[in-house]
Amino acid sequence: MSIEDFNPSESPESGSNGAEISEKYKEQAQKASAGIKRTQKDESKAKKYDFLLAKFLVEMILKKKYDPLLGELFACLDAGYGTNFLLGILSLIYLPISHEIRRAGGKNEIQFSAPKYEEIHTFDSDNLPSDIRDRVNDWIGDMELVVQFEVSSIITKRTLGLILYDEKVRLFTSSVFSFFFHEVGIKISESKSKSYSEFILGELEKSLKLHMPELEQKWSQEGLEI
Repeated sequence: MSIEDFNPSESPESGSNGAEISEKYKEQAQKASAGIKRTQKDESKAKKYDFLLAKFLVEMILKKKYDPLLGELFACLDAGYGTNFLLGILSLIYLPISHEIRRAGGKNEIQFSAPKYEEIHTFDSDNLPSDIRDRVNDWIGDMELVVQFEVSSIITKRTLGLILYDEKVRLFTSSVFSFFFHEVGIKISESKSKSYSEFILGELEKSLKLHMPELEQKWSQEGLEI
């Protein structure tokens, strides 16, 4: 409602039904207040992950090798993606994030030491070393996990609305994917990296949609805005 919607004839002080209208406004105000409180509670839960991302960002910024990814990460933050979702993407290249996600989800930590090739190898999905293949699969699992626990309903729905159609997150995911393979001495073309990243994001969207009913039930029980 805006000030242009206000009609003096509906003022609580006018006419014989003033008390009834006053009660109506009181009820509307109570509903609005309850909605604001739910939204604030929702956003306060998301702040936990804001602090977590900030902590890891400080650690990553101190390591120059991550510099090429920071601009794309900040672009995704500006676009409104959920912090926990972005943490999931970064977990492929920064194992402490994966450890944090898995601890929160009650899963065992991943043990992975990047096997750097002495010579650059070309990416071949049919002949990937099993430890690298397993690491990528664990990463996908981390992303599915992190968008399902202690989430913000508002931000999660915003992320779901953006995930397949926004170029920024596809570019960021592809860059993280390429960075990982570069670290282990495998060269992957930009087109292949984008193709795999889009597939992974598509699978993540399906997983999120599949779990949305149970998430909405959880949010409702916790008094979050749905």
